Amino acid sequence: MYAIVDIETTGGYAAQNCITEIAIILFNGIEEEGRYHTLVNPQIPIQKYVQSMTGITDEMVANAPKFEEIARNIFNLLSNKIFVAHNVNFDYSFIKSHLKTAGYEIDLPKICTVKLSRKIFPGLMRYGLGKLCKHFSINNSARHRSMGDTEALKEIFILLLKNDVEGIITKSSKKRNSFQYLPPNVNSNILENIPSLPGVYYFHNNKRKIIYVGKAICLKKRVSSHFSNNKSSQQKQDFLKEIYNITWQDCSSDFIASIFESIEIKRLWPQFNKSQKQFDRQYGIFLFEDANGYKRLAIDFNKKIIKPLLTFSLLLEARQTLFKLCNEFDIHPSLFFLSKETTTELPTTNHHNKKVEEILLHIQQQNTTYLIHDGALNYVLVENGKFYGIGKFESIITETSLDQIKPQITTFPENLVVQSYVKNYIHKYPDSIVMLK
Repeated sequence: MYAIVDIETTGGYAAQNCITEIAIILFNGIEEEGRYHTLVNPQIPIQKYVQSMTGITDEMVANAPKFEEIARNIFNLLSNKIFVAHNVNFDYSFIKSHLKTAGYEIDLPKICTVKLSRKIFPGLMRYGLGKLCKHFSINNSARHRSMGDTEALKEIFILLLKNDVEGIITKSSKKRNSFQYLPPNVNSNILENIPSLPGVYYFHNNKRKIIYVGKAICLKKRVSSHFSNNKSSQQKQDFLKEIYNITWQDCSSDFIASIFESIEIKRLWPQFNKSQKQFDRQYGIFLFEDANGYKRLAIDFNKKIIKPLLTFSLLLEARQTLFKLCNEFDIHPSLFFLSKETTTELPTTNHHNKKVEEILLHIQQQNTTYLIHDGALNYVLVENGKFYGIGKFESIITETSLDQIKPQITTFPENLVVQSYVKNYIHKYPDSIVMLK
């Protein structure tokens, strides 16, 4: 049994908007078995542009029942049905959210007639309800009113059932099928073709612009997870509406995918990415000599003119490194501005400065050139302690020179996130390093 549903609302997302009208037609695939329709008092003003589009005014809904008064009836009508709507996630998110507020939980299989129409009737210019009605000569005298749209949608659904020679509707109506969760503008074939491999994926808008970049250990599972819930927030609903296409680049490992994701976010600056979009404000450890001749190390923001000995994305990382150097080389933290507690007996400048020179040599030795093997055939090149790029080789490298390696490496800009990934990876997998001559 199908429940064909259409609602009118005060706005575009359920978290802060309300239903003003709802219509449900119960349909068994052959004939109609019942229908329900009512205006709903949203208990908030209806915005003027919404009134002009739907024709539903504040006066019209003033004496209509509130949603909690009809919630039980709605719940009973929808229970054990397949929920059918045009852009189903919109209608479903509103009804699910408002039923939950009223004390009722639904978890129904869903069918989106936008996506079904794209699959069963490919090649049409537009798949909006009005355009489909015009194309198939379906009369809808009450456009943007719930019962008028629901009646028109029933006629479209009948056409979909008649023309579904591949059994797409049966497949898509199965509960938890990924097809039903896809955004309305995304072709379901795309999800079927995404591999179960590590990689980076891209969401595109209707102008082919990339609006989100993500990485995954399993591309298919991660991409599907974006659409497997019905959050009613404006952010989630706006996000889903903007997605028209999905592309991806598979990678040999999660390590390579993480690096590539960070590089792509910095390069593309996608609209819906939040993390990693801040401009790098790096911290550095700097060397200077004070008025008494002591060589000192201090943490400060990176400067364009003076080059730091080491760079960090977080102040905490810089402080931890400097504390570690103090402990390893037996230097009082106050001499590196890490403590306000002063030592009563300062070492001689000669003795102290020799230790600082040892630290500088230690840092220099850390800035070596090497490859990092990702466990497959991809390698990350680090030159003089800096991320240089990524290359793929036909066989495992055991020993070679930098001059032989560089032509096979694709260069990418380093950023603090990539720098952190590299540090963490070699700390976790020290055997992955191949030193270069």
